[in-house]
Amino acid sequence: MPTLKIDGAEIAVPGPVSILEAARSAGIEIPHYCYHPGLSLVGQCRMCQVEVEKMPKLVTACNTPAADGMAVWTRSPKVEKARRAVLEFYLLNHPLDCPICDKGGECPLQDYTLQYGPGESRFTEEKVKRTKHQVLGPHIVFDAERCILCTRCVRFCQEVPKSGELGVFSRGDRSEINLFPGKVLDNAYSGNVIDLCPVGALTSQEYRFRSRPWDLVAHTESVCALCSNGCNVILDVRHRQQGEELLRIRPRVNPAVNRWWMCDEGRFGFADLADPARLHLPRWREGERQAEVEYEVVIERVAQTLRQVMEESGPGAVGCIVSSRHTIEELFVVRRFFRHFLGTPHLDFRVRPVQFQPTDASEDGILRRTDKTPNSQGARDLGILPGDGGLDTLAMLHACAEGRLRVFFVFDEDLVRALPDRPVRGALGRLDLLVVSGLFANETTAAAHAVLPALGFAEKTGSFTNYQGRIQRIQRAVRPPLASRSLVEFLGDLARGLGGDPGAGEPPEVWNAIGELPGPYRGIGAKQWEAIGPLGLVPSGQARGE
Repeated sequence: MPTLKIDGAEIAVPGPVSILEAARSAGIEIPHYCYHPGLSLVGQCRMCQVEVEKMPKLVTACNTPAADGMAVWTRSPKVEKARRAVLEFYLLNHPLDCPICDKGGECPLQDYTLQYGPGESRFTEEKVKRTKHQVLGPHIVFDAERCILCTRCVRFCQEVPKSGELGVFSRGDRSEINLFPGKVLDNAYSGNVIDLCPVGALTSQEYRFRSRPWDLVAHTESVCALCSNGCNVILDVRHRQQGEELLRIRPRVNPAVNRWWMCDEGRFGFADLADPARLHLPRWREGERQAEVEYEVVIERVAQTLRQVMEESGPGAVGCIVSSRHTIEELFVVRRFFRHFLGTPHLDFRVRPVQFQPTDASEDGILRRTDKTPNSQGARDLGILPGDGGLDTLAMLHACAEGRLRVFFVFDEDLVRALPDRPVRGALGRLDLLVVSGLFANETTAAAHAVLPALGFAEKTGSFTNYQGRIQRIQRAVRPPLASRSLVEFLGDLARGLGGDPGAGEPPEVWNAIGELPGPYRGIGAKQWEAIGPLGLVPSGQARGE
């Protein structure tokens, strides 16, 4: 382990690292722009220059290896003079548009100028005019006059998605980032250049001019719910006229899951939470028409029909399909209600072919997975599968068509759309009672007797298990619509409507019950669940996946 001194502090570093990385490990800030731990080193921004004993001139800390016995100074007079000069050059042609820039308030150029900069400009000549508001792709807008040519965006496109849309064109003070001819910045990970850009040159079309950083009232750590990878994210929320609204999703660093990145689908695919077309009130079918009714009315009518069917045909006439978009806690409550409270063996989460496999495959070799739900592994771990003599998804639909299954619950799955080659509509049309939950009206809710508005992933607290077997917690970032109820609340009220005890429903209490089950979660109780950190938990000996 090399040992060196940085600003007089002795630091031991494990293995070969750069001076900048050694300083960061000790909590010493060395300002930088072009350096990023997930990209190649170029050493071109010159902001990270430091003074090293016995070296004739300043060196860039990002690509100079830390050596045993080295003495480094990060704030010597020579270093501070060089930083002021570098910042002065960056600001020569930089526009003074911080009040309208999306990066204003969370901009390293602002921060470093205040901390290390000269304080005033000596430049009186006309600034070089560059392209403004250039649309590079479906999500990205480029303001070239703000760019400082750190080339993070260029290297990202070359090294991570390997699509190479961006390059540096022209020379000298006319150098500029641009698209290669015939290219559009539309790779599946293009949004990451927004996070990488340190100066607001690359901004999001969806977020542009919608908020200032200080207007965001909450930054909630959570997990993306759009595939089985479970990328770690931050949910940024602002108060707006209609109440709390999720405005932005950013990746959160987790070296074992998503590193520094996330895909565009997860970054921009959350508009449905605030969509006015979303279901807000329960519905009940009267003849051929559905009408909005009170939640309590739905509970009463569902309980009445369910009780009658079970008295006449037994629990085997009841089936349930629950989406693996639900949390571990919700899935456990579903299992407890249908398997133990009602006693039916007909329970499944598998709707798509990929979910019938032990695990899913990578879609692109980077982050995205072929299973587009976040918790299939959790569903398998909890046994959300047919019991003894139970029917799987397709067999349940066949039993519906034959009249053997009379009551069917479908939680957050559009079976008509998911199974286009099956006669789903006809099978669902023969039921005595079809209860469907979802965010939006669809062809399956259209066939339902009872329709329940569901919650989105940002509106609840719980946990998912990704394809690796890593348990990761999600947190509620926004309040759900007033009439929406969680799946746990609905099943608890339904159990009471049937005259039974629904059991514990809050996540810590649920985990005390989950921890008693045989399998990968055994021994994980409320205390262990509450102690799960921001990087998640892999139960001992349970790492899975590729």
